[in-house]
Amino acid sequence: MAVDNKGRVEVDDEFRTNVPSIRAIGDVIRGPMLAHKAEEEGIAAVEFMFKGAGHVNYDAIPSVIYTNPEVAWVGKTEEELTAAGVAFRSGVFPFMANSRARTNGMCMT
Repeated sequence: MAVDNKGRVEVDDEFRTNVPSIRAIGDVIRGPMLAHKAEEEGIAAVEFMFKGAGHVNYDAIPSVIYTNPEVAWVGKTEEELTAAGVAFRSGVFPFMANSRARTNGMCMT
């Protein structure tokens, strides 16, 4: 099976490897190693096999850094949207309003 310079299995847009009967998803292919990414890729791979079409919206898959506190995000950054000429509105959410942060004593009250 063909791999890239980082040892990841190479796949096409339908998750096909260079072995005709094998498709690959998740941690063994390019992209973040996240279970919910692999789940969406698995669904799309099956759709490609049985329906001839499938899709993964990578912009809608959340990313996370397991630190203390955890950090998570979804979608494009302000810089990416600006570079693409996409109009957007941004907002902020105070960390102290996050119930998990408050419960874990991560913020001052």
